[in-house]
Amino acid sequence: MKAILLAAGEGLRLRPLTENVPKPLLKILDKTILERSINNLSKCGVEGFVIITNYKEEKIKEHILDKFPSFNIVFVHQPEIKGTGNAFLLAKNHIQEEFFIGVNGDCVYSISLIKQTVEAAKNSTVSVGGKLVSDPENYGVILIDDNSSPHEIKEKPAKTEIKEGYANIGLYSISKDIFPILEKIEEKGEVSPRGEYELPDALNRILSEKKYPVDLVTLDENDYWFDIGRPWSLLEANKALLDIIVDERNGKIEDGVHIKGKVVIKKGAIIKSGTYIEGPVFIDEEAVVGPNCYIRGHTYLGKKSKAGNACEIKNSIIGDNTHVAHLSYVGDTIIGENCNFGAGTKTANLRLDKQSIPVNVKGKREDSGRRKLGVFIGDNVETGIGALIMPGIKIGGSSWIGSGTIVNEDVPSESTYFGTQSYTLKRKKTDAN
Repeated sequence: MKAILLAAGEGLRLRPLTENVPKPLLKILDKTILERSINNLSKCGVEGFVIITNYKEEKIKEHILDKFPSFNIVFVHQPEIKGTGNAFLLAKNHIQEEFFIGVNGDCVYSISLIKQTVEAAKNSTVSVGGKLVSDPENYGVILIDDNSSPHEIKEKPAKTEIKEGYANIGLYSISKDIFPILEKIEEKGEVSPRGEYELPDALNRILSEKKYPVDLVTLDENDYWFDIGRPWSLLEANKALLDIIVDERNGKIEDGVHIKGKVVIKKGAIIKSGTYIEGPVFIDEEAVVGPNCYIRGHTYLGKKSKAGNACEIKNSIIGDNTHVAHLSYVGDTIIGENCNFGAGTKTANLRLDKQSIPVNVKGKREDSGRRKLGVFIGDNVETGIGALIMPGIKIGGSSWIGSGTIVNEDVPSESTYFGTQSYTLKRKKTDAN
């Protein structure tokens, strides 16, 4: 059995995190999104993979072939981003089986969802993955009949039309009958309102023909699905996967370290004396923590990262080879790779009015819905001593933030951002005598 994985998108809503890497190569803990899907598909019996690429596709090829050197993997270039339907059609010549699996390459799925989908394909059943949501107007929604079988996927219905429904999570078991339908859609130029050829439009025709049994694959209480569409989505996925880690302590833990809860401490990591860790926490290979650090729950420290003396880090993702110098605070924040925080750098994560924190997404102000949210920092960023970054701020890659600067606006890539102060210098008054 084969799977088609969609990995061509640029991930503009995730800037600055996708400036140097495509969205499917963003990491959740120690593995990329795409790597996780391939791992789980393989465990469920999928033996061939067709990956549709465009943005920074050489990085995808290099990473995936390095991680899966013996797998049957084909990469197909999508010249233009013309929609999911166009992407699937490009894979036509690589699918010989009657049924195959379709997967969004920028989503994180629990293995149970993938297993159910693979089983449907083995049984020649068309399946669509769905999650019950109370805001269906924000999703493609799967309409079901009286037997809970999907009969149509409707894109972003009005709130007055559907008050609750199953969001399409981009996980399918599909017959190769889809390919001639997609060809006809492109021949006729039947694009969606956003000007793309959409897979659900073709899938709706498969559903209406009722040639095959149809199944709705839904999430139970132990399942998860994350559509990594906004920067804070990574924090949500990071939290969910940390909640299910298995305790592992292979690094060096010095005397005087206190650990509460589950942790993963990988080989080569060093936890120095006086450090207090509240799990779940994941400390990757060769990371160095301490002395005297406070590492709070739902934190991931990347490979060769460093948290210096007396740092506090909470619910954050710290990229590989990034150094957070002593006396710094990082909360509800994502920091890219190869960054360096000057001593005493602080990321604010709470507004004084305690309201949810807005973030600029593709040039528009968007409510994150989160009361606590820090900052999003690209790769190769450096801050000076005592820098303070306000909630919801984005700092583009390769930028410098000056010492003592308060950052209260987004900083573009490859920029310098320095605050200025005025000073008064006076001679001290001396006694008249």
